[in-house]
Amino acid sequence: MSTISDTHDKTVLVTGATGNQGGSAARHLLAAGWRVRALVRDDTTPAADALDAAGAELVLGDLDDRASIDAAARGAYGIFSVQSANENEIAQGKSVAQAARAANVQHLVYSSVGGVESQNRFYLEHGWGPIDKWQIEQHIRDLGMPATILRPAGFMEDFTSPARFFQAGSLNVPWHDDLVMQLIAIDDIGAFTALAFAEPDSYVGRAMEITGDRLTAPQIAGALSTAAGRQIPRTQIPLEVLWQQNPEVAKVFAWANETYYETDLTPLRNAHVTLMDFSTWLARMGKTRLLAQLDRLPA
Repeated sequence: MSTISDTHDKTVLVTGATGNQGGSAARHLLAAGWRVRALVRDDTTPAADALDAAGAELVLGDLDDRASIDAAARGAYGIFSVQSANENEIAQGKSVAQAARAANVQHLVYSSVGGVESQNRFYLEHGWGPIDKWQIEQHIRDLGMPATILRPAGFMEDFTSPARFFQAGSLNVPWHDDLVMQLIAIDDIGAFTALAFAEPDSYVGRAMEITGDRLTAPQIAGALSTAAGRQIPRTQIPLEVLWQQNPEVAKVFAWANETYYETDLTPLRNAHVTLMDFSTWLARMGKTRLLAQLDRLPA
């Protein structure tokens, strides 16, 4: 089994390194002693500057440009692969996996999405077709890559984000009150990434759900209220409204409201003893974000 002391002469290529998950992966890998090669489209951004200052090697590339991925992958021991939801996601995810195979990468860690198997079955039953991340997972398996697939739950950060569920000082969600939502802090995705690379004997060949807490919408609103020191109201957005506004997002929550999925937190906490629950994340990171959103509200 590899240990942290074995990592200092090994390089991990991190895609999406200036984004949330990729940035978290890069930070944790650097802290664990890995050499990090960060794939960036622009090496002049503040996020790229921060990676450079932290000791990462910046390489210019684009997930839509296979040749640039191949060049970045040469000589790498491992690759952390993550793609944002976009029209090119499947092609990008497959390209990274193919580049890993071509470069004889020894360990690919792919960040998929929580409940992907349940969600994929639901989509197929409704005639919506397979979801993108499931297709990327299947491609990795078809290639026979030594890989770990992480399936992160919903991000805790979304519950303090005006772009997602926290608007105008209210928690606004499109799922029913008795649904137990699976949550994880983005920082913990990076921690599990570093664990997977440090312990390949334990993680290669696994597809694992990673979750830090399991809460209903009323419980999430209660935790936000405690952190804010004031009552945070909660509104359930009718799914019919979401179907009109964004059918692709509506599909996700139609699945969540009907079937969803569950995880067992015990083995996850045994593997990563500092795994954050929602209240801990709020105390350490989220409260500042939450208060900043509340401070922006009109008086």
